[in-house]
Amino acid sequence: MSDAERATSFGSAVDAYQAGRPEYLDEHVGWLLEGTHGRVLDLGAGSGKLTRAVARLGFEVVAVDPDEQMLAGLGELPSLVGTAEQIPLPDESVAAVTVGQAWHWFDPAVAGAEIARVLQPGGRLGLIWNTRDLAHPFVAELSEVMGESPAERMVDEELVTDVPGFTPFECSRRDRIRMMTPGELEAMVISRSHYLTGSPQLQRDVVAGVHRLLATHPHTRGRDEFEYPLHSTAYRADRVLQS
Repeated sequence: MSDAERATSFGSAVDAYQAGRPEYLDEHVGWLLEGTHGRVLDLGAGSGKLTRAVARLGFEVVAVDPDEQMLAGLGELPSLVGTAEQIPLPDESVAAVTVGQAWHWFDPAVAGAEIARVLQPGGRLGLIWNTRDLAHPFVAELSEVMGESPAERMVDEELVTDVPGFTPFECSRRDRIRMMTPGELEAMVISRSHYLTGSPQLQRDVVAGVHRLLATHPHTRGRDEFEYPLHSTAYRADRVLQS
């Protein structure tokens, strides 16, 4: 299964994605866009979790994603079908580009040049991920059940590299706690590409493993709601002004 196929697998689980994936911290999104004035492109927007956070901060925002099923959940917020390598917007038409939970699916060389094309001179590129806190015993055991995550690998191994035509990335990481129900946890697990692109047997094994862990682990056993520790990691850079 190619990265492109995995990246576009989420449309089959829009409801699970919306219920299970965490929201973005408004204050961290604010850090991404600090000093920005003008329209924002949320690239790889998916179901619009980051798009809505940008809108809550008062920005005009347009969402772009290759999957029409994911964009359908955005309601009245403007959206366009497109990719990071072919953005359906004119040159220098946005003040900032945000990417939530998606940069690891892009070809940085091609996407970087295309993002620079649609950004105004000095415009902002902001990347953000919510990733699991593997230092927590329950999360570590859950990760064995959930399987690999390209997002976690990129962030944990510090594989985000600077993009030509932009200033060096500035990074900000914040630890956070999300309160979750067993149903939300299962929705989160089945919204991930590892599950969505897996065989029917893998999917059955993953769901059974989640149920078993929820029923037996002291952190979740008998609880209707529990703490789920996360990291919010954000990167920001600006398009370099050409002399």
